[in-house]
Amino acid sequence: MSKKIEKKFIYSGFGFPVELSDVEMIKIADSFHPKIDVRKLANSVIESLITQKTRFTGNQIKFIRTYFSMSLREFSKVVNESHTAIMKWEKFADKPTNMDINIEIMLRLYICDRVTMKNKNLKNDFYNQYRKVTEIFHPLITS
Repeated sequence: MSKKIEKKFIYSGFGFPVELSDVEMIKIADSFHPKIDVRKLANSVIESLITQKTRFTGNQIKFIRTYFSMSLREFSKVVNESHTAIMKWEKFADKPTNMDINIEIMLRLYICDRVTMKNKNLKNDFYNQYRKVTEIFHPLITS
C-alpha cells in the first residue's frame, strides 16, 4: 500500500470546504484517498463554527443540524423558527443565510453549550466563547 502526505487538502464531505494540513493519503485502486477520522474532524469543525468570523452558510446550518442528529422540527425549536425557515436557510447552500443575526448568535451559543459545557468547571470557557461571538457581531448589532 502506497502512502504520501498532502501538505494542503480540502475536505468537502460536510457540504462546505474544510482545509486540512499534512493529511496522510493512502493509495487504493490506483488513486490516493485521505486517511481521516471523520468523527474527530466533525467535532473539530463544530467547535470552530462557534467563533467563525463569517456568517453561517446554508450547508453549515445543515451540518449543525445533522451533527446534533436533529430533524427540521427539532432544530426549529432550538432556534425558535419554523421548520420551513430552516429549510430555506439550508437551501442557501454555500452562501450566507438570511438568518436574523440574533438567531445566529443564539445558535453559536447553543453549539458552545452542547460541545464545551461538559461540566461546571467549563463555565468560564463558555463565557469567553460568548464574548468572542458577540465581538464578531458587535458591528452588525450596533448598526
